[in-house]
Amino acid sequence: MPTAVHRLKSDFGKAEPWKGDSLDRERSFVKLQRVLLLSGRYLKENPYRELNIKRLLEQRGVKVKFAVPGRGLNKSVTTEPVHGDPVLMREGAIQLDGEWDFRLAMRGCQMVVFSTWRSYLSLTQLARAEGRLTINFCASSGLDHWTHGVERCLIRSRFIARQLHYMEQMFNLPVLPDDQLRVVGSIQYEYPKDHQPPEFPDREAFCRHYDLDPSRPIAVLFPKGIESFHKKVALWLPHLNKQQVDAYNQWFLDKYTAICDQARKAHCNLLIKMHPSAYASYNCEVSSEIRYWQRYPWTRILEVEHTMPMYRYMDVGLGINSHSALEAGLFNKPFIYVDSDQQSPPDTPHFKNIQLCQLPPGPSMRWHDNPSEVNPWFWSWLGDFCRVEELAEKLVDPIKAVPIRAEDRQAFIDEFWGMDDHMASERIVDEIIRFGEERIGAGSRWFSKPHWRGLMVDGLHRLRGRHDW
Repeated sequence: MPTAVHRLKSDFGKAEPWKGDSLDRERSFVKLQRVLLLSGRYLKENPYRELNIKRLLEQRGVKVKFAVPGRGLNKSVTTEPVHGDPVLMREGAIQLDGEWDFRLAMRGCQMVVFSTWRSYLSLTQLARAEGRLTINFCASSGLDHWTHGVERCLIRSRFIARQLHYMEQMFNLPVLPDDQLRVVGSIQYEYPKDHQPPEFPDREAFCRHYDLDPSRPIAVLFPKGIESFHKKVALWLPHLNKQQVDAYNQWFLDKYTAICDQARKAHCNLLIKMHPSAYASYNCEVSSEIRYWQRYPWTRILEVEHTMPMYRYMDVGLGINSHSALEAGLFNKPFIYVDSDQQSPPDTPHFKNIQLCQLPPGPSMRWHDNPSEVNPWFWSWLGDFCRVEELAEKLVDPIKAVPIRAEDRQAFIDEFWGMDDHMASERIVDEIIRFGEERIGAGSRWFSKPHWRGLMVDGLHRLRGRHDW
């Protein structure tokens, strides 16, 4: 009998693709007037990516309250408050430190637009109880996406549709019908025009900045957060005692050392791209993460602001249990997993969902002749797999050693990213407005008592000078 994972491969994941903008961008939209936009996971690589959604909605005639969660709502946020960030202040952002702040922020809004995050279920329930429409989109890295009770979900790709349905089945969550899922792509690397990442004139300039040899390949190691991963292992594997948890974690640390040694043996430039949690998680501190990687003086630690130039100039990505093969593939760069089959992931749905992938298993180098399930941490990717003692040979000339076929990359984009045309923000805004027109025009939410009560309270605060509106 097939497992739940195998059944889901054929039963789910038929989310509706974006069908283009059938709305007139020039007309004034009367039905959808005000929304609350709540940002999600803080990513220092692109901290203002949700501003594109805010600005595009405003261009379409929708007023937007832009809110940033404090750690009372989302622990994966910057430690700096809104009033310490001049960009957010100029955008009129408000900080929400708890559910009461969220209730106040909803006043006068017809819809709450969530940048999805795992802790937003209670907020969605509050919004729906108050008669607000709820919709979300994903702006985070990896495979993070949660429906958290919204009525419509804007997803990156069809793989995410299968993943969401799998998690609904495994955890007895309310099922979001397929016709309420829309494939729109990802805004993870869509930067606001006035907040573009730093640029280098060429590869040589990038290498000079990091004291790298431009004649040598550039490899990038993508480790997990050193502190955060150690803490999570104890939660993922509760049957292990402290000594066993430490041994499990030490295996990865020793493997990182071996990878760094192999890069030095190959005379290859090696950058360390620290995990996003190093900059935002309550589980670790960036200073301690930096100190850890400084023990390998022949490597260089990437400045997080240089993430986009890194993807442009790198030749190959390296990892053990990272999901950064997603980003490497997006930028058409091969990824080599090293000894990933020697340490099993926890036996939980969160780690099995990658098996929902409909690409051939294993690295693309083997897709066409010998596909194999060599990596339990990530099912299928563009690149190769090897033992650590074989790595130096592959790093001498990784472009030649690990080529990517154009048709393989397109299949990878279709499966995990949906589109790569940098138009996801526009599609998300189209869908938000379309959703508002469908529901507000068809029902009486806009005229519900909670909504009118919110409008009246909002109006009183405007008269008293307590609100920006």
